[in-house]
Amino acid sequence: MKKLLVLAVAIALASFVVSDLRAESGSELEISGNVTTVTGWQHARNGARQNPATAGLLGDGLAAMGGGGVTAAANGITTFGFFIDQVELDLAKSFGENIRIRADLDFTPAGPGKGGALGGSGDVLVEQAYTTANIPAGNGIELLVGRFNSGIGLDPIDRNEMKTISHNMIHRDLLPHNLTGTRLGYDFNDRVRWEAFIVNDLGDRAVGATSGMPSLGSNLSYAWGDEGNKSWVKFSAAGGPERATKAGWSFLGDLSASVAATEAFNVGVEGTYRQDDNAAPGNAQFFGGDLQGTYAFSDVWDGTLRYSYLWDLDTGQVGTPTVTGTNENRGVPGLTYAGQNHEITLATGYQITEGARFGLEGRLDLAPSSTGGVASGMGFGLGGTFAYSF
Repeated sequence: MKKLLVLAVAIALASFVVSDLRAESGSELEISGNVTTVTGWQHARNGARQNPATAGLLGDGLAAMGGGGVTAAANGITTFGFFIDQVELDLAKSFGENIRIRADLDFTPAGPGKGGALGGSGDVLVEQAYTTANIPAGNGIELLVGRFNSGIGLDPIDRNEMKTISHNMIHRDLLPHNLTGTRLGYDFNDRVRWEAFIVNDLGDRAVGATSGMPSLGSNLSYAWGDEGNKSWVKFSAAGGPERATKAGWSFLGDLSASVAATEAFNVGVEGTYRQDDNAAPGNAQFFGGDLQGTYAFSDVWDGTLRYSYLWDLDTGQVGTPTVTGTNENRGVPGLTYAGQNHEITLATGYQITEGARFGLEGRLDLAPSSTGGVASGMGFGLGGTFAYSF
């Protein structure tokens, strides 16, 4: 708590100083952010064959159920709690027309990953911190250096920007979220944008946990439609020597799209393939899919139905989690038992006022048995969230 208080005071003082000097050094300091809380209940009738780090509605970066026995093959586990997802403070400032800096600071309770749920002294996590410069070539090349959101996939990084409470399985288990390195971005026109990046690794882990060699990636997107009713499609690819031994490459490809079918109805779709190099018994291979539809019943009320699918293709690795480095220095294991996982999510949200949103979600998780003698996994949960953006 003392660390959070000291940092908050430091930021406040810095904002006053920069405000006084803005006439000499550039534009005003821009401050924005959000406060997001979640309340939820979930029951794992059988945790077998589910990812212990992300199973269940409350396992989505809030309260990892692995510590509570989600992998138990017999007795059901029931959990209820109140959780702080994050308090985020975003700072940005421009220096002339070509230089810009930005820092996104996430304040969370202590715990693993971005959304530790239970008590403690508190964590201050740097979601983004970078400098951008505009290179005067063609339409202008954006050069970014620092830590930044990967931009891969259908779901945004921050929960307050979603129509559901939980992220889909592809986002949770297969995709990198934040990266540290450098990125080039180029807008061919108002519709087509291309990005290419070189980063420490796709999991943004400590240097000692990686190969010491960089990984590569790219995003190519096409957008169309009027402001407030835009559609887009994006292809992303990334890969590199993620294992410390440099023995082989891990790589992924992701195709996602968000289409405004009508003024009230939006369709989102995503497909991902990921392969991670392992010493034994072989490469870990995953395929994921997501389909969701969101309907705006009015200007303030909407509903979303989502189906997510994840297939761990390595049937020879039953019972052996496969470590795939993902976000926030937290390796996400592969499915406890190789096979297929399904999620069905129904959510609704209400815009209380500008910047303030309340949401409800119900989710069913299924992991059908594909091998003799292994019980099917099933869990379901209900949750609510309040998110305020400023």
